[in-house]
Parts: sequence; structure tokens; C-alpha cells
Amino acid sequence: MGFPPQGNDNIKIVDSSIAVPVDLQRRYKFPVTLHSGTRTSNGNTADIEIEASAIDFVIKVTSASGTDPVLNVYIEGKFEPTGDYKVIASRENITTTGTYYPAEHMPVYPLVFGYLRVRWTVSGTSPSFTFTVAGQAMI
Repeated sequence: MGFPPQGNDNIKIVDSSIAVPVDLQRRYKFPVTLHSGTRTSNGNTADIEIEASAIDFVIKVTSASGTDPVLNVYIEGKFEPTGDYKVIASRENITTTGTYYPAEHMPVYPLVFGYLRVRWTVSGTSPSFTFTVAGQAMI
């Protein structure tokens, strides 16, 4: 049998010594930090370029202060032809420290956006939140 196979030649990959089990999900996952900092008013990050086919998000609030402080976090994908944004994951009414997942709590798959941003709103009297928005992405 020659290589490449000709005509009716068959190759059995499973019997070959080149068959090596590979955990493709583990191999092609990577962490992404979309935002980290202290915020006292509404705002958003700049566009963040991302090359992934799927992503899941977590919001970690390490400090919350003020009178009746409320934090809303929106992760948005950018429509490149128009520059418009679409909310793809969100968590609203965060009032204290903790780990939060988007209300949908499902990975965004397939991720069709090449750019993401984080937008937040902060309300209350003298509110302040220190938080990180991170993701576990997969190619």
C-alpha cells in the first residue's frame, strides 16, 4: 500500500500508533477578562476583539458600598456593519458582593460577534462597585 492511498487501499486509523486521544475542549479553551475595576457611575468598556466560537460569563463583585446600591451588567456583541450592540448576556439587580452568572446562565454558542463590550449601570446614593467580568471561551 502506497501513500497517499490509491484506488481501494484502506487505512485503519484506530489500529495505528498515531491515534492519540486528545481532549479538544480542554485544549482549545482560554480565559478572557472583559472588565475589572471600581465603578461609581454608568459606563462601558471599549470594544474587545475576541476569536471564539462559544463563551460563558461570570461576574465577580468584590466590593459594594453606598446607600441602596444596585449594579446591572450587560455583555454586548457588536454588529460590525452598523456599529450597533446587542445584549447577549446580562445580570441585573446586584446589590452586594458575590459571584453572579448571567440571568440566562447558558453559554453563548455560537458566538457570532468578533467584538464584545461590557456595559453597566449603577444606581443608589453614592454607589460604588468593584467587579470583574470574565469569560471562559472556546475556539
